[in-house]
Amino acid sequence: MEMLKQKKKTTGRKRIEIKKLEKEANKQVTFSKRRAGMFKKASELCILCNAHVAIIVFSPADKLFCFGEPSTEAVVERYLKGSPDFEPIKSSERKKPVSCEEHNRKYEEAMKALELEKKNKADVEGFAKVWGRGEWWNEEIHEMSVEQLEQFLVAIYELRSRLLQRAAEIMMMHGML
Repeated sequence: MEMLKQKKKTTGRKRIEIKKLEKEANKQVTFSKRRAGMFKKASELCILCNAHVAIIVFSPADKLFCFGEPSTEAVVERYLKGSPDFEPIKSSERKKPVSCEEHNRKYEEAMKALELEKKNKADVEGFAKVWGRGEWWNEEIHEMSVEQLEQFLVAIYELRSRLLQRAAEIMMMHGML
């Protein structure tokens, strides 16, 4: 009995319309695939043409990705100086290259610190709204009602708690704990 071979019915590679993607997940997947392809093409350009190339790109998630031949730093330095040739860097001026992972780690730390500061600002603004002005802790307490005194006491305890928490965070960041 003869088996008939069936052909696959696929559309193959299609030309896609180049337009901004709406879904965040699609942006990230497309970025990852195209970044790999772009870095591969840049590498091929370096090998085939003896070109010096640097690519610096931030993902939709704001992560840094770099490619450079001979190095990203060397190509950028040459570009900024407007020099036609690579100048040897003196050993005293040579900086230890920072990896993309290190840049991403520092970026994540900075973003966490920014979010914490935004939260702290919102808290302070919240306290200011309760008392009608920014320095609620300087209010004269002898003119307050019992309800206002209770709110004031709660706010003071909350402030104390947050100050202690923030002091502990700072001490941990600086390796003091």
